[in-house]
Amino acid sequence: MLPFPKNAKQRIILASSVLAAIFVLAYYLGAFSLFRDNPQKSQLETEVARDSRIKITATTDLVQKIIYLRCNDEDVFRTKPAENLIGLNIYQVQKVYTGWTIDKFDTQLVEMSLKVDSYCREHANNMFVGMKDGFVAVYYGKPGPKAIVKEVTSIPVSRLSGEDEAELRRGLIVQSREDLLRTLEGMQSR
Repeated sequence: MLPFPKNAKQRIILASSVLAAIFVLAYYLGAFSLFRDNPQKSQLETEVARDSRIKITATTDLVQKIIYLRCNDEDVFRTKPAENLIGLNIYQVQKVYTGWTIDKFDTQLVEMSLKVDSYCREHANNMFVGMKDGFVAVYYGKPGPKAIVKEVTSIPVSRLSGEDEAELRRGLIVQSREDLLRTLEGMQSR
């Protein structure tokens, strides 16, 4: 054990050194915990923190955007709030709409978005047969620029008749999986 200094001046120096070390340690631990526990807040969180009294009213517009990740389409719905949402602040709305990102929140407008790992209704409910790189292909959606290739078959377009090729250029819509299989089977046998 260290000998305790007998001189008062030495005691004061020792005590102030210990206190300084404690303050420096506390400062670094406090600064570290601030960065660890308090990540940088978004602009929306900062604005809401200033005034959490902002609430949805009967005249607030709700804009909900659903983003379909598999086809990159978006559905946007604009409505007035249901009765159970009137009077709620942002924290209460976040509990009701779990999984949604609230992009804007004020008394006139609430904008929120949701990312969904699926196809939109148009792509999920519609299929057609077309062509890709000289082969018969199956597409999600309706014929047009937004169609998504589901599968490219091994059926070369060059084996088909001119009439079949023209139909494929326009896009041959199929109503069911059975209809799709019948169509592909017919093209395979030609």
